[in-house]
Amino acid sequence: MSEEVQEEQELVAGELPPIESVEELSCIIQALVFASTEVVTLKKLKEILGDFLDQSQVSGALRHANEQLAKIKSPFEIVEVASGYRFRTKNVYYPYIRKLFPDSNPRKLSLAALETLSIIAYKQPITKAGIEAIRGVMCDAPLHNLLDKKFITLGQRADTVGNPYTYITTEEFLKYFGINRIPDDLPRLTEFSDILNSDFLIPQYHTQKQMPEQIPLQESTKQLEIPLEAGE
Repeated sequence: MSEEVQEEQELVAGELPPIESVEELSCIIQALVFASTEVVTLKKLKEILGDFLDQSQVSGALRHANEQLAKIKSPFEIVEVASGYRFRTKNVYYPYIRKLFPDSNPRKLSLAALETLSIIAYKQPITKAGIEAIRGVMCDAPLHNLLDKKFITLGQRADTVGNPYTYITTEEFLKYFGINRIPDDLPRLTEFSDILNSDFLIPQYHTQKQMPEQIPLQESTKQLEIPLEAGE
C-alpha cells in the first residue's frame, strides 16, 4: 500500500487535521460543494468540519474561492441559494450549455400561474381563498399547475372556518429561482416572467423528494407587483 493511500485512509478513519488558513478552508468547502448532489448548508459544513465554523468564516472562504475562480477565468462560481451553497455555471455560457440539454422541458408558466406564485411567495402561508381575494378570480388551475411543477406545496391548516390548507413555496422553488432568503431575494413578477418564459434557467441540482419545511416570512409586501387581470 502506498503512503498516499495510507494517509487518505487514516484521514477518513480518524480526526481531521486543523484548518490553518482561509485558503485551505476555501479549498475544502469548494471540494464539499462540488462533490455534493444537494446544496451544502452551514449546518452540514459544521457537522463535517467542526462547530468552530460560523457564517462570516464561510462567507469569507467563499469570497476567496470566487476571487480565485475569477482570476483563472473559470466558467464556474459558488453561490448561496436555499440556505446553502452550490456551484453554477456563469450566465455567459448559457447558450452553449442549453445545447447540451436539447430535450429539457422548460417550466413555462402562464400569467395566472405567475401571479399566483408571486402571491404565495410573498404572503405564505396563505389559503386558496386568500389568493383569490387578492387576484379577484378563481385560482384552481394555477394552483394545480404550480403543485404539479413542485414550486408550491400544502402548508399547515389555517385557523379559520373549515380549517383549509395553506400554500407555501418549496425548496424546489428556491433552488430553481436561485433564491436564498425570503422575502429579501424574491424577484418581482416581471423577473419571474423573464426567467421562466425566456428558457433562461437550466436547474443544476438534483431534486429532493422530502417535503420542505415551512419558511417564516416578514409581513412586508412592498416589493409585490401583481397586475390583477381577469381570467385564468
